[in-house]
Parts: sequence; structure tokens; C-alpha cells
Amino acid sequence: MKKNKNYLSILFLLSIFAFVIVACRDDDNDSANEPQSYFAVANRGSNTITYHNTENLSLLGTTSLPDGTQPTYVAYSRKKNRIYTGGLENGMLYEINSETFKIERSVLVGLGAFHLWLNDSVDQLWVNNINSSVKTTTVVDLNTFTVKQTINLPSTLGLSTNAIQHDVIINPQGNFAYVTILDGMNTSHLVQYNTDDFSIANTFEFGGDGHVGFFNNSLYSLSQNAGEIKQHQPDNLTEIENISFSGSHGVTASANYLFAADLPNGRLGVIDAQNNITSTLNTSFDATHNLAVNNSGNKLIVSYSGGAQTKIELFDITNGQLTSNTTLDSGTNPFGVAFIQK
Repeated sequence: MKKNKNYLSILFLLSIFAFVIVACRDDDNDSANEPQSYFAVANRGSNTITYHNTENLSLLGTTSLPDGTQPTYVAYSRKKNRIYTGGLENGMLYEINSETFKIERSVLVGLGAFHLWLNDSVDQLWVNNINSSVKTTTVVDLNTFTVKQTINLPSTLGLSTNAIQHDVIINPQGNFAYVTILDGMNTSHLVQYNTDDFSIANTFEFGGDGHVGFFNNSLYSLSQNAGEIKQHQPDNLTEIENISFSGSHGVTASANYLFAADLPNGRLGVIDAQNNITSTLNTSFDATHNLAVNNSGNKLIVSYSGGAQTKIELFDITNGQLTSNTTLDSGTNPFGVAFIQK
């Protein structure tokens, strides 16, 4: 009887040990499957994309692009698990593995490949080609990685010969894309396209050097030269409200705030869901250019652009207030930035 009790005790201990091992393995698997996140920066003058930890901007990896590419903006497809960037000088769109940071494919979209945006629900990437001899918007099918449509400047807006496509965004539902067209110092046009047949749904004229963003189920247009940010009804571009913010250029948004960069004055602005400017911050650099925020809404990355500039900066976000976390060099002329959530 005593032997049987010892055997039972040993079996009991072994079962506990086995359970602990399995539990540890499950924990390890859970950790391995946790989403990875980081910031990506297109360093236009260095022909690189650098990838940075969201907590302190430490370097995680680098993609080197061909000399003369001049990558400008970055977009991420969670569905494809791939990163995309366009070459200003060679007109190529590059598809990059988000784990190895290696270039996997490229396709010609047009010289001057610049602002770009993608939406996984329609498997489309839109890129504006700003070379003076091209002036097109290219739509890429992300399933086939081929050019699906090439859109010329609209013929119905009475544009001058200086007009050119600039910024682009696709609404979260994926049924509309919005392109800004710059036409002189004082005029921008916001053009709303259907993503199914690429027809124009609506247009809206606003101030010069126009950019566009989404926040709180609304579309926002920003005019650097007019110093204003307009809120629009995204289905028909009707203006809802106008916010004064000088130099407004780069834009991004979290669930709670819209963030705007005052490019010429080196400022950042934070706007809440009621269109109140909750805070502004004077940075230590000129040319606060492009912005990206993480999904948690507590980290903001800023690129400081310019021919000889190298700095990017990470800010902590607390109740609509920005506090500098880290500043470092990412490469020459850091341009577009993006948050990657896998």
C-alpha cells in the first residue's frame, strides 16, 4: 500500500510538471504571435527606408534602395504583410517584406512617384506622380501588383499648366479616394474619385499647398498657404468647419486627436474631436513635415525634412499634450513616415 501511495505521488508530480511545461510553451507561443509594431521612415537623400522601435526609435533594420531612387512616402498593407514605397527619381513602386526588410518586387508607376496611400478592403494603392512631364495618379492592384488604372489631371476644373497632383488618401471603407491638386500658391482642388470605376464624384476648391487626412469619420483638408484646416463630409466634400492653424501641412490622427504639422514654423498642433486646438508645441527644428501615430495613440513620430536634414523625433502623447521622447538621425532628408502594425 505504501508503494502504491508513492507511485501515486510521483504520477501526481509528473502531471503537474507536464502541465507547467505545456503552459510555458503556450505562453511562448502567445509571445511569438503577439503583433509586431514599428515606425518606418523614407530617407529621401539616403535612398533608404529605416525601421524604428516605437518606444525609443532604436534602429531595427534598413532597406537600401537603388541610388537615385529618392523614396518619399511609405505605406503598409496588413493584408499582404508588405511595405510599399515610391521612387521620386525613377518612378518605381517597391514592395518590401515587412519581416526581412528586403525588396521583393517593383513596378513602374511614373516619374515623380510621391504621396501614396493604400486600402486593403479594395486591394488598391494610389500614388501621385509629380514629374512635370507625367502628372498622373496611378492605381496599383495589390493582388496582381500591376497598374490597374492611370488617371490624368481632370479636364473640367479649368486648371493652369502649372497644376499637379499632390496628396492622396482613401477612406476607411475603400469606396472613395481623395486627391489634392495644387495650382499656384493660393489654390488647391480636392477631387473625390470612386474606386470602382475611377470617375469623379465631387470636387472642392480650397487654399494653396493642400493636403488631406481622415479623423473621427470626417475628411480634413489642410492648406499650408492659407493657414487653415477644413472638416468635410466625406461623401460629398461639404465643408463642416474651418480651423485656423498657420502653416498646416503634414497630418495624421489617432482615435482621439488630429495632429498637424506647421511646416514653415516648426510647430505641431493637436486637435480634438470637437475641432478645438488642445495644444501646440514649438519643436527644436525647422520643417516639421510628416507625422505618424501608433495604434495606441500614445506615440507620435515626426520627420524634419530638408536637403541636409537628418532628424526624426518621437513624442509621447498624454491627454492631448506632446512631450519629446527621443531625437535621432535616420538618414538624409527624412520624408514620409508610417506606423506598421502587424
